Amino acid sequence: MSNEYVLQMKNISKTFPGVKALNNASLDLKYGEVLALCGENGAGKSTLMKVLSGVYHADEGSGEILYQGKPVRYNSPIEAKSEGVVLIFQELSLVMDLTVAENLYLGSLPKKSGRIDWKKMNEDAQKVLDELECPAKPQDVISSLPIAQQQMVEIARGIALGAKILVLDEPTSSLTEKEKNSLFKIINKLKAQGVGMVYISHKMDEIFEISDRVLVMRDGQPTGEFNTKDIGLDDIVNAMIGRSLDDYYYKCKWEPKEEILRVENLSLKGYFKDISFNVHAGEVVGFYGLVGAGRTEIMETIFGIRKADSGKVFLEGKEQKIHSSVDAVKAKIGFVTENRKEQGLVLEQSCRENTILAKLPWISKRGFVDEKATHEIYKEYHDKLQISTPSSEQEVGNLSGGNQQKVVLGKWLCIGPKLLILDEPTRGIDVGAKSEIYKLIAKMAEEEGKAVIIISSEMPEVMGISNRVITIAAGRLTGELVGDEVTEESLMRGILITDSTQKV
Repeated sequence: MSNEYVLQMKNISKTFPGVKALNNASLDLKYGEVLALCGENGAGKSTLMKVLSGVYHADEGSGEILYQGKPVRYNSPIEAKSEGVVLIFQELSLVMDLTVAENLYLGSLPKKSGRIDWKKMNEDAQKVLDELECPAKPQDVISSLPIAQQQMVEIARGIALGAKILVLDEPTSSLTEKEKNSLFKIINKLKAQGVGMVYISHKMDEIFEISDRVLVMRDGQPTGEFNTKDIGLDDIVNAMIGRSLDDYYYKCKWEPKEEILRVENLSLKGYFKDISFNVHAGEVVGFYGLVGAGRTEIMETIFGIRKADSGKVFLEGKEQKIHSSVDAVKAKIGFVTENRKEQGLVLEQSCRENTILAKLPWISKRGFVDEKATHEIYKEYHDKLQISTPSSEQEVGNLSGGNQQKVVLGKWLCIGPKLLILDEPTRGIDVGAKSEIYKLIAKMAEEEGKAVIIISSEMPEVMGISNRVITIAAGRLTGELVGDEVTEESLMRGILITDSTQKV
């Protein structure tokens, strides 16, 4: 290539009312490289990419964008896509009622004699899906697919459009390890074809595995640029938050205490079978397994969202008949769900209103809510969890991912839970906020004596914060590890499907 850069963004600024989101931010992307774009939530990463694609326009007179050496200014993402600049955001933009093939070529449907060429469209779609090793079929309706396959289709759409620049924002957030590996194969193929890629992720292990260079942003401007092979985690963290994380993970000091939860032979056909385990006061028990192994379904059954076919659940030695989440809340069980935006929060409501949601049965009388109590509860957990927000009445949808997760935690902590279940509690949260969440989890167990279950797909996370780790594969428990038994090798053995762990 005569010019080694497929993209140059120079001195880009973007101001929203009261907020300087970008401040003379610059980014260079070479042909055939993966540039990791890192930073805490709110650092300006997504804003910079939205300026590139025409979702936002830079401030008047601010900087320039060169695409393949020529100045550009896109008025919409559709215009950017038509020229080979494709953004794939964490929030999927698929049309749920259309097929996979229709989504891949929406806006550029192949035609023959003035009509849509369905045969060619489905054949072309199948080629792209095969490249990604995605099991979805071109004729499948998007709404019928699991979330991981929907994510793969979103990525496939960028490939189908013949992207010259591909921006991937948290692309593995809903993918299994196998699907992630398939994606990385495709990324390497695209690199060989000269496609430049910007890879946004909070997963540091992925950044070190797949990227060639790293650009770090803080407060709307770059704070560090590195060749990936020349740096370590501390270099990125220092540039991201201005300090090192001497103790990134926090593991509570655990001494055997009274049993809080006991599960005996819990089964639900198609999801899990003969599940038995216990959790004690003051300990953190990690559940580790592949996506689809049954981890979430087990916890949803304990919480009353699903109904077990057989088995028993005991809380403090007493058998529980939990028929709904209302029963679980009354039994002082909290459940931080995997998808905080759809299942954990009411995004249009305030931080205060979200914080007291689970507490409503205790602060309501004859249909009226004790408003004074809501303000007191919110203040207590705002201070305890150090929630960063300009006001208790700020819409929770406007907060960063880390602060949203703190509101969710406050919602459950205010009921005084005996058992707290955390499903992927740090998904989509930046490095600094993750460390704060880990510290909170350790404090809840060690100082407040809560029994904590954490489900996580991140091996370092499970190893770093759990006192015990239970492995699961294909709906069956495969191991229980403590202390020195918790190694990468033992965890990997525990999550692999063997003849004895066929799907239930």
